[in-house]
Amino acid sequence: MLLEELRTDVMKYAQRMYEAGLTVGVSGNVSAIERATGHIAITPSGMDYADLTPADITVIDLQGQVVEGQRRPSSEKMLHVKIYQKRSDVNAVFHTHSTYATALAAMGEPIPVILAEVAAIAGGPIPVAPYARFGTEAFGDVAVAAMGTGPAALLQNHGVVCAGVDLQKAFLIAADTEESAKIYLLSLMAGKPAIRLDSAEIPILHEIYATRYGQNPLKE
Repeated sequence: MLLEELRTDVMKYAQRMYEAGLTVGVSGNVSAIERATGHIAITPSGMDYADLTPADITVIDLQGQVVEGQRRPSSEKMLHVKIYQKRSDVNAVFHTHSTYATALAAMGEPIPVILAEVAAIAGGPIPVAPYARFGTEAFGDVAVAAMGTGPAALLQNHGVVCAGVDLQKAFLIAADTEESAKIYLLSLMAGKPAIRLDSAEIPILHEIYATRYGQNPLKE
């Protein structure tokens, strides 16, 4: 089976996304790319996450055409394709419907830098992409434009997209984005909007996260 290991990993992270409450029902989708071939392993359209097997993960190319698989790929495949086409630093994409971040997307409200974690992962506010119909190339185009070089964007009236160097990083970005959205909305509900982080502190935290967080190789 083509890309068997990558398809297995995509399946596992899709199930992890669902179990973490970052999506509901059969919404959302996950993918990862093998850069050497340009082949993308992506979750199928409309299947229960609990029932997925590696064979259900479809392989498509960078034009969105099916290379191998018995299932129809996600209807939002072009969202993933557009990101991979424009962002050579990205090797995994999560499209979630997490509750709090999606609420902000419905409001057209970006996530401000109220937490050190937002500064660390995003290097600035998490923006909102303007509305575009899901499943279209325009949907991918507005997401890519909104993300810029960042790791995430809210999709107006729809959900969230997060990208990373691998599946683990992209998943953590999706989880942190939801947690940040939750805290921001709770602060608004309490009637006292959260304090924004000092702008001078943001690039420092972002650099620390990029170079010194986790188990990156130690630098001399």
